[in-house]
Parts: sequence; structure tokens; C-alpha cells
Amino acid sequence: MVQPYRYQYFDEGQQALVGKLIKKDYFLDKEELEFLGRVRCENMPKIGKYANVEVGITTGANGYFTVSQSIVDIYQLQEYARPMVGRSVQVNSLCFTTEDWNRNLNIGAKANLLVFPPKVKEEGGDGVKAYIESGEQQEINKGYKTRIRDDWYVIPSIKLSQALFLRRNNLYPKFVLNEAQAYTTDTMHRVFINEGVNHKAFVVSYYNSLSFAFAEILGRNFGGGVLELMPSEVEGIYLPYREANAELFDIVDQMVREKKTADEILDFTDKELLQKGMGFSEKETKMARSIWYKLMGRRLNRETLEKSTSEGKLQRVVGELQPKPKTIHYKQLNFFELFDQYAYDAITENSMVCEGIEEYGKRNIEEGKNVLISLVKKDNEAYFLDGELSKIYYTGKKFPSSVALNKLYYFMPYIKRKGIRDLYLIKIARVGTRKEGQPDNDPNDFRLVFEIEFVKKLFKDYKPVELEIWHTFTDTAIDKLLAEI
Repeated sequence: MVQPYRYQYFDEGQQALVGKLIKKDYFLDKEELEFLGRVRCENMPKIGKYANVEVGITTGANGYFTVSQSIVDIYQLQEYARPMVGRSVQVNSLCFTTEDWNRNLNIGAKANLLVFPPKVKEEGGDGVKAYIESGEQQEINKGYKTRIRDDWYVIPSIKLSQALFLRRNNLYPKFVLNEAQAYTTDTMHRVFINEGVNHKAFVVSYYNSLSFAFAEILGRNFGGGVLELMPSEVEGIYLPYREANAELFDIVDQMVREKKTADEILDFTDKELLQKGMGFSEKETKMARSIWYKLMGRRLNRETLEKSTSEGKLQRVVGELQPKPKTIHYKQLNFFELFDQYAYDAITENSMVCEGIEEYGKRNIEEGKNVLISLVKKDNEAYFLDGELSKIYYTGKKFPSSVALNKLYYFMPYIKRKGIRDLYLIKIARVGTRKEGQPDNDPNDFRLVFEIEFVKKLFKDYKPVELEIWHTFTDTAIDKLLAEI
């Protein structure tokens, strides 16, 4: 634990920095803290000296305004389509090129941003009118961001930046040169580089252990170990910038494209950027790497760390003397990684063929399909007791990674002290937030959202079943469920 006496090594500004370490309960020793203090005292510049960082474009409905090329072609929206990049999986290099964008486009990625001018609904062609009308049918125009605009489909603050910094990250934050001149949504930050700064030298200078360590210190952690940095935090990252670093850009870009490990990249860049470029000793370079390891490792593992209290030790000793039943440990799904991959797009989409049979309770079901049984919280029970009225289900903040998202098909709500009865089709499974579209929505409160359609009462009366995962979920198939009840 960082001890108060260690403040003697820092001035007022440095104490604020160490305060972040204390607040995050990180374990850095005296030598490491002194090293961080020296870095600041030696006036190493920060990203904010060379660039202004702003949030990406807030569309208000990424799933509507970011589209694949097939949508552009169907609605004849070529006039309004702009190159865009919005997910980490679409960026696998230090430089996002036109070739990279075309590759994303060709595999069907949502690589176009639709930028509509005012009054296009009245003055545009049939295709754009149809697309805007489809948005209104989906009530995109009634969203929290879109409804406050003069024309709901006109996105504000459409600006291109020379570089991009990913907002949410796993192992380390990505910093990318935007050679393709692509727009980005609020999943990335826009980095506007100052005049006179060498773009390649600026971006490659970030890829070193010291900058990675400061990204960990300044950022914030979310469930599943995700690291998020806001624009002011990105600007505060220390950067060993030198114009000569531009010579390293193509080498590091190729290493990232070849999926070299972070250690392989840092072994090269630390020597070039920190030792040769900034005069760090080998010991100081290793210390910078060690600090990053500690901060990053604790972030990724903090949910599984055990408290080393005497009570905990006693419980473990007693536990070792008892016979151990076989238990299955279910890993939690990382919603932030899922959002990074899909944003608000559908993860799974299903449709049901009814063949004209609309009489209540007589829709055919596919018994080989997956069914997910999920506990309904008490304050939502009334919503599901009259099954045909229910259109949406939000999972909790925890969801088991063992459930195959691509096989989600049916859903059955579990009512406490009753059991299961009603069967729904999962029309769409996507990432969302509990209060999406509402003024008090927390944009980081991610969970899975099922858009559902009532199929039938699978049973006349409620049937009790065991919730096998965390007393909250059971992942099974219709035929297996029917055989067991």
C-alpha cells in the first residue's frame, strides 16, 4: 500500500498523481514512486503538449448512422456515406490506411458513416427519404440525443482528426494514425495534432512502457478489467516525443500488424525511445515495464484477488479439511469487449416462420433450439406475468461467458417461487444499457438486451426448475427441458 510518508518525494501536483495510485489501491514501492516523481520533475512532455484530444462523433444511434456498404447500395446513399472506423477489431496497426478501410468494407463491416445535410428528408432522393423514414419507424428520432436536434438525422461536430485513440481497451490502449481520413464515433477519441508536430513520430512515441504505465495511472477501470481514458486523461500521458522517432514508425506498425506480443514490441521500443532517445538506464527502463505490469496486471485480475485477512486464511484452512464437492466456476462475460466488437449492433438475430398459424398457443417450436432461462427481478415480475405484453429483457450486470451468444434463440423468464411457463423468441440480442434513451442513463452500465416476441405458453402452469448458473440462469435446449420436466 502507498504510505503517506512517501508524499515527501512529490510536490503538490505530484501528490495528486500519487493520490490516484492510493485511490486505486495499487502496490508500488518507494523506488518506483520516486522514479515516477523524477519523470515529472524532469519535465517530460505530455500528449497534450502536441495535440488536442476530443471525444469522437456522438451520433445518438451508432447502429443507424454507421452502416455496411450493402445498406449504402440498397438505399443509394453514396452521396452521404463517409469512411469511418469505430471498433478496435477494425484497427490492427499503428496506421489506419485506405487499404485497411477497404478491407473492412469488403468483409461487410459497418465502415460507412452517414452524414446527412439539413432538409434532406424533404429535398433528397427516394432512397435517402426511405432510409430516414425507416429510422422514424424505429423511433431513432425519439432518442435522447436525436430528439434535441433541429433535424434529428443531422449529426453535429463532424470533424476529421489526424489520429485516433481508443476509449476503452483491454491489454493496452491503441493510438493510431488516421491516414485513411476516416471519421469515428464516440468509441474512439479524435486527436487533433498541432501544426509542426511530426505525425508518425508523435504516434510511435506513445508505444513504450512508461506511457503505458501512465495510461493505467490516469485511466479508470470497469468490470471485466476494461481500461477507459477520457480526453483529458489521454492528454496527461507522458510522451518521450522526438522527431527522430518517425524512423521507427514503419517497424512498429509492421510488428503490430504481425500480431507481435506487447512484450516483443516494448522490448524494441523501450530500447529505442527510452534508453537511446531519453537517456534512461537499463534499470529505469525495466522499472517502467515493471510498473506497467503491476498496474495492468492488477486491473485485469482485481476481481479474482483474494483478501489476505486472517479470517480468510482460517476459512481456507477449514475448507481444505472438508470434502470438496465438484463445482463449476463460470467466467463473467466482458460487456466492454463485446461493445467494442459490436457496439449497439445485433449480436444475434432470429426470425420465426409461423406459416399463417396465428391462433394463440399453437405456434410451432423448434425443439432442438437453445433456450435461455433467466431470473426476473421482483420489480419486473408483473411485466412478465402477462407474457404477451413483454417486448424486451435486460440481463443483469453479470452474464456467463459459457452461454454461446450466436446460439441464443428462445428465452424463458423465471418467476421466483413460481418457475417457468412462457416461451419467447429472441429476435435480437445486443449490448445496451438498463436505462437507454432516458435522461438518467448511465452509458457505462452495460448488459445484454434481448428484444423478444411471445411464442406460446410452453406449460399450462408454472414449472419449477433449477437455475444452474449463479442461481440466475440455465442454458439448455427445448427438447432437453421438456424431457426433464
